[in-house]
Amino acid sequence: MTQALAGFNEHGIVLATDSRATRFDAGGQPEVFNVSKLFALNRRCGILSGGAGVSVSLSLALRRQIARHAGPLELEEMEEFALPLLSQGYGRHLETHGPEAEGFRRIYFILAGYVPTSPPPHFKMILLGSEENELPLRRMLTGNVLVMPRNLGMEMRLFKALSQGADLEEVLHLSQDFLEKMAAIKEEVGPPFHYATITSRGYQPIIL
Repeated sequence: MTQALAGFNEHGIVLATDSRATRFDAGGQPEVFNVSKLFALNRRCGILSGGAGVSVSLSLALRRQIARHAGPLELEEMEEFALPLLSQGYGRHLETHGPEAEGFRRIYFILAGYVPTSPPPHFKMILLGSEENELPLRRMLTGNVLVMPRNLGMEMRLFKALSQGADLEEVLHLSQDFLEKMAAIKEEVGPPFHYATITSRGYQPIIL
């Protein structure tokens, strides 16, 4: 189960996630392992995935598709073919492997990027997802803060910091503190943690 955070203000976007994942062997026994869930899609955009383990391979498939596109894509243009591509890929996974185990039937993708043609602050996030293995995936409403799974206390702390103009370094350390606390109390959350920022200069992986 992924613990993810994303948020933006006039300074840019912060993306943060743990790396712990669970898969099930042929006998249905869980196996815990680490995997990167945060990737650049192009120079200005990134994707953070969570829920079902297949979300990572679907994110990479989307990145390959974007790389093959004839010209640069803005975030909204990515959504147009991301929804069918991710939905079809998830559908094929379910056809092959059957429904996910109870408690693992959510999948989501946070697409985030700098969109210079949009109104200020020129940053956007798009949440695509599915509950209970539902198809097709759909776009879910979101503002400038996302905490998945939801944690109202952290959502309020993140929203307050962003609203008060916190710089990205402050937001990164706020995210780091939260991930470390979640890892201490939740077996399904664990390091290494991955971070990235998106500013007008583009996507940048961050090491804390």
